[in-house]
Amino acid sequence: MKKIPDEKMLESLLANGSIRRAAVALGCSAATIRNRLKNTAFRQRYDEERATLLADATEQMKSKVTAAVDTLHAVMTDENCAASVRVSAADSLLRHTLRFVEITELSERIAALERLTESEGKC
Repeated sequence: MKKIPDEKMLESLLANGSIRRAAVALGCSAATIRNRLKNTAFRQRYDEERATLLADATEQMKSKVTAAVDTLHAVMTDENCAASVRVSAADSLLRHTLRFVEITELSERIAALERLTESEGKC
């Protein structure tokens, strides 16, 4: 069996969102991907690229919060508007944005703790 290049496997993992779907897209088994993820260097690259992707998505969502709040406010104050779909969309965006912000902040705190732990271990 031909070895799948790291770049192609990383791309598939990031694009497909799960090991199973990435394996199907690559035409390999999920075990092949799990084994590659056991490689420290590969796992580190995957984690870094996934974190970057998450941070980018978080920033995009953050930039939409004001519009969502404005939409929700307009619906809430417009007595003639039956906009349950708009309210649902605004509410959904707010919920997801808060979730992404929390995850990003937790990731940053964990990274800071890891850096602190690493620097203390070097003394």
